[in-house]
Amino acid sequence: MVKPSILKFLVYLVLSFTGQTFAVEPDELLQPDEAFQFNATANKTDPLLLSWDIANGYYLYRHKIKVVSLTNGIKVSEPFFPVSQTKHDKFFGDVDIYRDHLEIKILLQRQEPTLNKLMLEVTFQGCAEVGVCYMPIQKTLSLDLSD
Repeated sequence: MVKPSILKFLVYLVLSFTGQTFAVEPDELLQPDEAFQFNATANKTDPLLLSWDIANGYYLYRHKIKVVSLTNGIKVSEPFFPVSQTKHDKFFGDVDIYRDHLEIKILLQRQEPTLNKLMLEVTFQGCAEVGVCYMPIQKTLSLDLSD
Protein backbone atom coordinates (compact mmCIF):
# COMPACT_ATOMS: atom_id res chain seq x y z
CA MET A 1 0.00 0.00 0.00
CA VAL A 2 1.28 3.45 -0.90
CA LYS A 3 1.55 5.76 2.08
CA PRO A 4 -0.49 9.01 1.84
CA SER A 5 2.66 11.17 1.87
CA ILE A 6 4.16 9.18 -1.02
CA LEU A 7 0.89 9.37 -2.96
CA LYS A 8 0.80 13.16 -2.51
CA PHE A 9 4.36 13.42 -3.76
CA LEU A 10 3.62 11.25 -6.82
CA VAL A 11 0.54 13.29 -7.67
CA TYR A 12 2.48 16.55 -7.42
CA LEU A 13 5.30 15.04 -9.48
CA VAL A 14 2.94 13.93 -12.25
CA LEU A 15 1.16 17.29 -12.27
CA SER A 16 4.42 19.22 -12.38
CA PHE A 17 5.65 17.26 -15.42
CA THR A 18 2.36 17.57 -17.28
CA GLY A 19 1.94 21.23 -16.42
CA GLN A 20 -1.68 20.59 -15.55
CA THR A 21 -3.64 21.66 -12.53
CA PHE A 22 -6.83 20.13 -11.28
CA ALA A 23 -9.47 21.18 -8.82
CA VAL A 24 -8.59 18.32 -6.50
CA GLU A 25 -6.21 18.12 -3.60
CA PRO A 26 -4.11 14.96 -3.20
CA ASP A 27 -5.82 14.44 0.19
CA GLU A 28 -9.08 14.00 -1.71
CA LEU A 29 -7.76 11.10 -3.79
CA LEU A 30 -8.44 7.59 -2.57
CA GLN A 31 -5.63 5.20 -1.80
CA PRO A 32 -5.21 2.66 -4.64
CA ASP A 33 -6.66 -0.22 -2.59
CA GLU A 34 -9.74 1.91 -1.86
CA ALA A 35 -10.19 3.14 -5.43
CA PHE A 36 -9.78 -0.37 -6.90
CA GLN A 37 -10.91 -3.02 -4.40
CA PHE A 38 -9.56 -6.27 -5.79
CA ASN A 39 -10.71 -9.83 -5.05
CA ALA A 40 -9.86 -13.28 -6.43
CA THR A 41 -11.92 -16.47 -6.14
CA ALA A 42 -10.67 -19.89 -7.14
CA ASN A 43 -11.62 -23.53 -6.65
CA LYS A 44 -10.92 -26.88 -8.27
CA THR A 45 -13.56 -26.90 -11.02
CA ASP A 46 -14.63 -23.35 -11.89
CA PRO A 47 -12.68 -20.72 -13.80
CA LEU A 48 -10.65 -18.31 -11.73
CA LEU A 49 -12.70 -15.16 -11.05
CA LEU A 50 -10.97 -11.81 -10.59
CA SER A 51 -13.08 -8.82 -9.62
CA TRP A 52 -12.69 -5.15 -8.83
CA ASP A 53 -15.09 -2.80 -7.11
CA ILE A 54 -14.15 0.52 -8.63
CA ALA A 55 -14.95 3.66 -6.64
CA ASN A 56 -17.18 6.35 -8.10
CA GLY A 57 -15.08 8.76 -10.16
CA TYR A 58 -12.38 6.18 -10.97
CA TYR A 59 -11.74 3.71 -13.80
CA LEU A 60 -9.43 0.84 -14.79
CA TYR A 61 -7.66 0.46 -18.13
CA ARG A 62 -8.39 -2.83 -19.87
CA HIS A 63 -5.01 -2.92 -21.63
CA LYS A 64 -3.18 -2.56 -18.31
CA ILE A 65 -4.66 -5.73 -16.75
CA LYS A 66 -2.18 -8.61 -16.87
CA VAL A 67 -2.43 -12.04 -15.23
CA VAL A 68 0.56 -14.40 -14.93
CA SER A 69 0.86 -17.79 -13.26
CA LEU A 70 3.97 -18.08 -11.09
CA THR A 71 3.34 -21.81 -10.53
CA ASN A 72 5.19 -24.32 -12.69
CA GLY A 73 2.66 -26.71 -14.20
CA ILE A 74 -0.31 -24.30 -14.17
CA LYS A 75 -0.95 -21.99 -17.10
CA VAL A 76 -3.58 -19.25 -17.25
CA SER A 77 -5.69 -18.37 -20.28
CA GLU A 78 -6.13 -14.88 -21.63
CA PRO A 79 -8.77 -13.14 -19.50
CA PHE A 80 -12.40 -13.16 -20.67
CA PHE A 81 -13.36 -9.49 -20.46
CA PRO A 82 -16.91 -8.10 -20.49
CA VAL A 83 -17.90 -5.25 -22.79
CA SER A 84 -15.96 -2.10 -21.94
CA GLN A 85 -16.45 1.62 -22.42
CA THR A 86 -14.27 3.68 -24.76
CA LYS A 87 -12.53 6.76 -23.43
CA HIS A 88 -10.21 9.14 -25.24
CA ASP A 89 -7.00 9.38 -23.22
CA LYS A 90 -4.56 12.12 -24.17
CA PHE A 91 -1.59 9.80 -23.56
CA PHE A 92 -2.95 6.46 -24.90
CA GLY A 93 -5.56 7.63 -27.43
CA ASP A 94 -8.86 5.71 -27.49
CA VAL A 95 -8.76 3.07 -24.74
CA ASP A 96 -11.15 0.55 -23.23
CA ILE A 97 -11.98 1.22 -19.58
CA TYR A 98 -14.16 -0.13 -16.80
CA ARG A 99 -16.07 1.81 -14.17
CA ASP A 100 -18.03 0.65 -11.09
CA HIS A 101 -17.39 -3.11 -11.19
CA LEU A 102 -15.33 -5.51 -13.28
CA GLU A 103 -15.26 -9.30 -13.28
CA ILE A 104 -13.02 -11.34 -15.51
CA LYS A 105 -12.77 -15.10 -15.84
CA ILE A 106 -9.57 -17.01 -16.42
CA LEU A 107 -9.26 -20.67 -17.28
CA LEU A 108 -6.54 -22.71 -15.63
CA GLN A 109 -4.60 -25.41 -17.46
CA ARG A 110 -2.91 -27.86 -15.08
CA GLN A 111 -0.27 -30.31 -16.24
CA GLU A 112 -0.99 -32.43 -13.16
CA PRO A 113 -4.52 -32.65 -11.69
CA THR A 114 -2.98 -32.82 -8.21
CA LEU A 115 -1.61 -29.26 -8.42
CA ASN A 116 -3.80 -27.43 -5.89
CA LYS A 117 -1.78 -24.30 -5.06
CA LEU A 118 -1.52 -21.40 -7.47
CA MET A 119 0.75 -18.38 -7.16
CA LEU A 120 -0.67 -15.66 -9.34
CA GLU A 121 0.59 -12.22 -10.27
CA VAL A 122 -2.06 -9.67 -11.24
CA THR A 123 -1.12 -6.21 -12.51
CA PHE A 124 -3.60 -3.41 -13.20
CA GLN A 125 -3.72 0.36 -13.54
CA GLY A 126 -6.42 2.95 -13.20
CA CYS A 127 -7.10 6.64 -12.87
CA ALA A 128 -9.32 9.16 -11.15
CA GLU A 129 -11.66 11.02 -13.50
CA VAL A 130 -10.03 14.29 -12.42
CA GLY A 131 -7.02 13.36 -14.54
CA VAL A 132 -4.70 11.72 -12.03
CA CYS A 133 -3.50 8.19 -12.78
CA TYR A 134 -2.02 5.72 -10.33
CA MET A 135 1.18 3.81 -10.87
CA PRO A 136 0.56 0.19 -11.97
CA ILE A 137 -0.58 -1.95 -9.05
CA GLN A 138 0.81 -5.45 -8.71
CA LYS A 139 -0.71 -8.14 -6.48
CA THR A 140 0.81 -11.55 -5.83
CA LEU A 141 -1.72 -14.09 -4.62
CA SER A 142 -1.53 -17.58 -3.23
CA LEU A 143 -4.73 -19.44 -4.13
CA ASP A 144 -5.95 -22.83 -2.90
CA LEU A 145 -7.50 -24.82 -5.75
CA SER A 146 -8.43 -27.88 -3.69
CA ASP A 147 -12.09 -26.98 -3.03
